[in-house]
Amino acid sequence: MFMLNRGRYGKGYTMVELLVVLAIAALVLLTVFPARRQLSHWQLQGAALELAARVRETRHAAIASGQRTELVFFLFDGLYRVRCPERDVLVRLPPGLSFAAINFPTDGVRHTLSFRFTGAPNQGGHVALRNSAGRLLYVIVTPVTARVRISDQPPL
Repeated sequence: MFMLNRGRYGKGYTMVELLVVLAIAALVLLTVFPARRQLSHWQLQGAALELAARVRETRHAAIASGQRTELVFFLFDGLYRVRCPERDVLVRLPPGLSFAAINFPTDGVRHTLSFRFTGAPNQGGHVALRNSAGRLLYVIVTPVTARVRISDQPPL
């Protein structure tokens, strides 16, 4: 077997070996950080799509049941509740996401988007979701028609 003669210091690593290990670690970090940032973007996009789908579902439940339905937002807890006649679901935002702004009517603590039996919302407005990198996506509900869309630009 081939062995290096390390002289009287024998045990330990050479400077070249340490530099090679540091270079490999730097390359791994350079590939992981952009992927992590991209993952937080997809997580934000997924949460916005889910919220938009739940808004539409709540509206359709109001029309189908002929009763009032609502989404109740808990701004500081990262939670929202979907209240329909046939079910009551509490949804938590994924880790790293939070509500940046909600402009639906409030009772002082909770913001509420409700739908009448006709499918019309109590008011148009938006919910802004923020990821850990500070990127925002807006789920926008138009007044009267209750059209739901997602945008990276704040509504006018």
